[in-house]
Amino acid sequence: MRNPARICLALFAALTVVPVAAAPTERLERVVIIMRHGVRSAMSSPEELGRYSAKPWPRFAVPAGYLTERGGRAVTLLGDWYRVRYQQAGLLADGDCAVFYWANHTQRTEATAQALAQGLTPGCTTIVHQSPAAPDPLFDAPLTRPAALDPARRLAAISGRIGGDLAGWDRRLQPNTDRFEALLLQCRAVPCTAQERRRPARRLSDTPVEMKLDGKGGVTLTSPALQVAGIAESLMMAYGDGLDFPGWRDVNAATIEAALTVHGAGIDLRTRTPEVGLQASSYLARRLLATLQQGSGDTPAGDPIGGDAKIVVLSGHDGTVTMLAGLLGLEWQVPGYAAGQAAPGGGLIFERWRRATGEAVVRVRYVAQNLDQLRHLTPLKDDVAPGVAPIFVPGCSEADMACPLPRFADHVLNAVR
Repeated sequence: MRNPARICLALFAALTVVPVAAAPTERLERVVIIMRHGVRSAMSSPEELGRYSAKPWPRFAVPAGYLTERGGRAVTLLGDWYRVRYQQAGLLADGDCAVFYWANHTQRTEATAQALAQGLTPGCTTIVHQSPAAPDPLFDAPLTRPAALDPARRLAAISGRIGGDLAGWDRRLQPNTDRFEALLLQCRAVPCTAQERRRPARRLSDTPVEMKLDGKGGVTLTSPALQVAGIAESLMMAYGDGLDFPGWRDVNAATIEAALTVHGAGIDLRTRTPEVGLQASSYLARRLLATLQQGSGDTPAGDPIGGDAKIVVLSGHDGTVTMLAGLLGLEWQVPGYAAGQAAPGGGLIFERWRRATGEAVVRVRYVAQNLDQLRHLTPLKDDVAPGVAPIFVPGCSEADMACPLPRFADHVLNAVR
């Protein structure tokens, strides 16, 4: 009889050695990058954010929601890393301009596409394409005709993930919420004392717990933990932009990463619930598939983006990334962020490779700079690279993380409405 312990150890070793790189005999043919804009200014004023903190917030140099100057420079560094990577892979030649850029109708997404182009296609005339009119269904499908919206079904799907008990979900996140509040209030211990909690004009606990339809075709979700999301986002952006926090203690990448845990849980609930992606990202998913099929020998399942471009870049928002991921069941983890979080400038990378056998396969990755790389504008090289997480496509990827293109098409078409 075989030793059960030895069998288990052998199985564990087999499971922990997962090849993620393409085989040397594979040829890269096409890439689609679906990215979030780079570091932007906070959507709320320092005065509004300061109502929740013991110390004043720093002030951005640009209007609310705009890509910052440093945010643009960080995206350019990422574009330069992509260019070197895809030249080494044989997809791009030196001075190659075969990249198609498409952005949503906002300053931060347009400026992000321009900034990426400065690194990815330097010396080329860059045209950032957009839909003829706003809103663009690639990024804002719920506001346009292609989306078949059903708010009640969306609310039911979100509610079903938490047993219909938003208050209970919020309580389970209380330890993480307390840690974030301790950072805001600069408390010496977690949780803050009653006296320390009296410092700000507003407390996280003042946020009502509500989960309901808003009467305008949307869903209202509020709770103390969900309130953390917007504030943590502003903290992350300010740190990534290199701003100082006079009088604050312990504002660094590690403490912000801890704060992003509860932020990530809120983003997951709001945007990664599959029904949310079904209603918001089906159009994007179908056009992504068609773009990967373009020139592969398979008939595109929809309208491809970018013609014969070797790389297609879609510059959107965090929801662009996370709702598509929720629809397709894509999971990732990169250092410095919560699981499945869309980092500033980070993106889902879909690569079509051709095996020596002639088979076309899709490899999916998530790529993002960490907060210190953003803050210090770190040049990216092989030894100082952004975080790169290979993604297993459920029901599709094989042991080497590659998903045959026809099977990827089935996965997408089975997921979309």
